[in-house]
Amino acid sequence: FYVTGKVPMVTRDVVCFMLDRIFDNWCNEAGFLLTGATPAQIDHTAGAYVHAGPFFVLNMSNGNPIIIETNTLQAELEGSHYQPAKIFQQAIHHDNLGHPQIGGNDNLEHPQIADRGLLWDESGKWLTIKPGENVDVPQAVTAEIRDRLLGVLFSQTVDILDRDIGTAADLELGCRLAFAFRQGPLELMRELGEQESERILTKFTRAKPGMPGAQRPLRAYQDFYRFILVDELDGVIIITLRRPEALNALHDDMTDEILAVLKRHENDPQTTGFIITGYGGAAFSAGADIGRFPSMLGDKDQSIDYARVCSRLLVYLDTCAKPVVAALNGMALGGGLELVVRCHGIVAVEDAWLQFPEITLGIAPGLGGMVTPYRRWPAAAAAFHAMLLKAEKMAATDAAQAGIINTLADNHAALLPGAVRLVRELAGKPHTLADTPINISPPAAGKDEPLSFTGQKLSAAVSAIIRQAIVDAAAAVSLDAALEIGYSAFGDSACTAAAREGIGAFMEKRKPDFTLTG
Repeated sequence: FYVTGKVPMVTRDVVCFMLDRIFDNWCNEAGFLLTGATPAQIDHTAGAYVHAGPFFVLNMSNGNPIIIETNTLQAELEGSHYQPAKIFQQAIHHDNLGHPQIGGNDNLEHPQIADRGLLWDESGKWLTIKPGENVDVPQAVTAEIRDRLLGVLFSQTVDILDRDIGTAADLELGCRLAFAFRQGPLELMRELGEQESERILTKFTRAKPGMPGAQRPLRAYQDFYRFILVDELDGVIIITLRRPEALNALHDDMTDEILAVLKRHENDPQTTGFIITGYGGAAFSAGADIGRFPSMLGDKDQSIDYARVCSRLLVYLDTCAKPVVAALNGMALGGGLELVVRCHGIVAVEDAWLQFPEITLGIAPGLGGMVTPYRRWPAAAAAFHAMLLKAEKMAATDAAQAGIINTLADNHAALLPGAVRLVRELAGKPHTLADTPINISPPAAGKDEPLSFTGQKLSAAVSAIIRQAIVDAAAAVSLDAALEIGYSAFGDSACTAAAREGIGAFMEKRKPDFTLTG
């Protein structure tokens, strides 16, 4: 991954491997559906589950010959129920040398079906819609398209897992990354519920004899980690955050999976400790998904409760009996950095960096970022002030000089061995955050309007909230009291006009303007 930037998927050496089985049969089933629907109607219905429908994707990839080739091969080796839809063969003509070409309607016997018009244009492109465009689809047609597409998706999913062609986690991630599914098939089955998923799968396998069905109850396919990888190395459990499409951003499901691993192994005498690292070479974690937070803007109490709930992993780390080391393979931002500073030790590659960017979104860090860094490294208070109030980045080399990072690794290959060594060094040693007031120099208020380190205008109101929270949390009589001050400050920031502007700009993918928000 570090060299190619590609995400590897482990698969058995079988025809079409793993992901091609999903894509080719999804598109092939769309071809069979053309007897009762147009390409545009099928793509529109599929848009509930993928960012681009099968015919739009086939147009972009000139994929008709691919479907013919792969499904013919699957049919030869695994049964005639995998035969390619004839419509794909009709949509291809050959040049004078016999090479297959995507061709016009004048070379075809059946360029249209009934009175629904042409299916493709003269260049051989399917007549469909772009992602996000709408077309009228009768309710009954929508239901049939939905059941057939989900039916073949679920059929291939259970077959892949029953035959151990690939893992559930790889299948889910591969569908999201390679095919832009909005959810992996197993997540979709979980959301639909076992009864509805079983209805769809049973209907499909009855309509298409030979297509694989489930060999186990559908609930049995759901027992796996979706967003983390878990490995063991010489008695150390390695937890890898794996959401590469979101730069390993944290969310509730990932948090719960990490917690489950810690709780499962914390009292195991064979486990020395834990390492948390990020997948790939770019990011440990680029923050935390804002999840339900936009709906809470303006509600202080609800925002405070949200911060407490989101902090459950971090609070657990504070008292975890075995050492937990963060291995920074890249940048750690926002909520990702909050996780890092609550780990018991930190190892990083030299080009990693740290940042609290929350103030550029018009909010305060919500999970203890205004509290715990100061209680662990009070001598670095001035650097934390700049990170929290100006969103300054801290290079891993600077963090190591300040004593925040324990060890720098020369390269990615040296990162995990260094983290294992640090786990062993920390084993049996107490891990405590200051549970009494701490003495730090307060951040200066400044006479000019607040600016980020890049010169972006920031919210004066949110800057004031953060400065006051830093001072009050440092003076708090206990860690718990200090954390509550941080949660409350987050709730205060959620009630500002700046928070509405900052979060709104983030959702709309534009730069926020705090000129009028204060």
